[in-house]
Amino acid sequence: MLSQESKDEIQGLYRKLVEKMKLTPRYGQRVMIAEIAKSLGAIEEDDKEERANEAGIAVVEAGTGTGKTLAYLTATLPMAMAAEKKLLISTATIALQEQILDKDIPAFRKNSEIPFKYALAKGRGRYLCLVKLDKALQQISGLLSTVDLFDQPPEANDQALYEDLLSSYARGDWNGDKDRLGYEIEPAQWRHLTATHRECTNRRCEQFQNCAFYKARGELDTADIIIANHDLVLSDLVLGGGAVLPPPEKLIYVFDEGHHLADKALNHFKVEVGIRAQRQWLKQLEKALEQLLAQGGIPHSMMHSIHAAPEQINDCLQALTFVWPMVQEMLGEQERLRFEFGQVPSELKELLQNLKAPLQPLLLCLDKLNEALQKSLDPKEEGEFDRGTAETFQAPVGILFSRSEVLWDGLIWLLAEEAADATPYARWMSRTPYGEDWDIQLCVSPIRVAEQLRKNLWWRCYGAVVTSATLTALNSFNQIAIETGLPKWANFQQVASPFDYPNLGTIRVPQLLHNPKAEGYQDEINKWLKDNINLAEGSLVLFSSRAQMKACNDELYPLWRDELLVQGFMPKSEIVKRHQARIDEGKGGVIFGLASFAEGIDLPGDYLTHVVIVKIPFAVPDDPIQAATSEWMESKGRNPFMELTLPAASVRLVQAAGRLIRKENDKGVISILDKRIVASRYGSLLLDSLPPFKRQLY
Repeated sequence: MLSQESKDEIQGLYRKLVEKMKLTPRYGQRVMIAEIAKSLGAIEEDDKEERANEAGIAVVEAGTGTGKTLAYLTATLPMAMAAEKKLLISTATIALQEQILDKDIPAFRKNSEIPFKYALAKGRGRYLCLVKLDKALQQISGLLSTVDLFDQPPEANDQALYEDLLSSYARGDWNGDKDRLGYEIEPAQWRHLTATHRECTNRRCEQFQNCAFYKARGELDTADIIIANHDLVLSDLVLGGGAVLPPPEKLIYVFDEGHHLADKALNHFKVEVGIRAQRQWLKQLEKALEQLLAQGGIPHSMMHSIHAAPEQINDCLQALTFVWPMVQEMLGEQERLRFEFGQVPSELKELLQNLKAPLQPLLLCLDKLNEALQKSLDPKEEGEFDRGTAETFQAPVGILFSRSEVLWDGLIWLLAEEAADATPYARWMSRTPYGEDWDIQLCVSPIRVAEQLRKNLWWRCYGAVVTSATLTALNSFNQIAIETGLPKWANFQQVASPFDYPNLGTIRVPQLLHNPKAEGYQDEINKWLKDNINLAEGSLVLFSSRAQMKACNDELYPLWRDELLVQGFMPKSEIVKRHQARIDEGKGGVIFGLASFAEGIDLPGDYLTHVVIVKIPFAVPDDPIQAATSEWMESKGRNPFMELTLPAASVRLVQAAGRLIRKENDKGVISILDKRIVASRYGSLLLDSLPPFKRQLY
């Protein structure tokens, strides 16, 4: 139970912040603070296995304008500091992360007068590796003879860039964070400057004390608040928790933009195995082992496994040689082929099974070899390789070991047999670009990550807050609870927006002749946009498909050349910047966008007075995970449209509608050009989930 002392502290802090920041107290904000504090206050460390109702986890849908960042900081930071835990704030988008890091937290610290520290957590791939940079410069200058395994060595004309980066880091002008460079660096250039998990030798590295990543990670040890993103949090949990971030038991998590958590988690548990890509790394491994053997100095304990490796590699390559024509024939001219009920065809399964026998000892050999090479780089340990050999081969072997793990994991999950009553995995193959040619990937993913999140996150963390403006689907928390495995005892709360929606905006559904599946729909949409978009104002037109957006652009761009900005022709941030500049000049502007423009952009006031939602944003029907989930639900006698498709569309529709009113004095119109929202039986459910604007339904 929340103690009176904690309650008084939080209430006093909120009053101080409102006064010093000259804010208007908001009822919804106070409710959100109270509910979070109540949930965290109910935690009893000695009986986490049998938590009381609502103990430890608060799930709060906070309508636009609630001021949720201030609310969760006010409620969580005092509780975290009192419990000697760290507060970890995780976002789904860079834009929100930057806002919290550069604006919200500094303002909170200044006005709360709480002496806390905060730090930004990023993955290893965002930081400079001094060892890789040194090797790249030596390769360019010809001073280093390296294992030539990869297709694109450092370019000679990048020497000046690399030397400048080294100088900037040495002077302390730059902290090694790619995002703090102040200018863009090409992925091909950055690839030579950063280390993967398997390449990094951690404390064994001679540059460990100067390492940008470990310096940044060291700041996490003294920070009271850590700002991260969902991808990094999930990557850490997949590694067991505590690998990059503090362990879950030491954290109170805040998942802002929490509606993205399930989709992000699905991506982390998905495995993709490209047939050509696997052949490529196996050939690279063969070449690396040849060079290692030619160099000599192989430890006696490893001679047998290294000498046996070429035959194992050959057996793997031979097995993949038989797999390639089969998957080509199965896929045909399709871009994607999903296996019904996740069942890989028996003939393909048999060929994949042939990979396991030679791959397993090869994987063990690479594991042992990678460890020996890393150990040989540590001056405090007696290594089995001489240092020169270790410096040459450790990074390439680390990369190849990582790729062998991906292939092994892919085989395990492609060949696994689920129990009859278990939720199946989605399995499919897809065509994907590969260099100047193409590859075929075999893919496998769980259709639900609830169990993984329940086990690795909710039952381990000290406490958690999940928040967003769109956590409910059709006014229910059922969907997010099912998808993310949130426990039933979590505290689920809806906090209404303070905006007076009926007096701020109107939802219009014009009377159209065609529905989106009819042949004449595109022509009718083109005409409606031409007749009803006011080019003197700010408008956002949201599409559910790139093809339809292109069709409208082809028709309207010749007429709206000055006003129209279309997603895909320039970065999202540049589109927003140019649109705002036109409005500031007293001109109008129109943005055509897809799903990423339906959330995460902020165009208050005159920047946006008309939002057009062309179609109800149903998910793409050929998404393999969605299709596999629907198939499984139907097999259980359930209705996937009502349980899966419609709730997901409801969330996207609310997000899209949420672009219109960003501040108390904003006004405007939302036009929905899909007659199904008034003509179908489910339409009223979608309309009722939207903010209570005035309605004009025809």
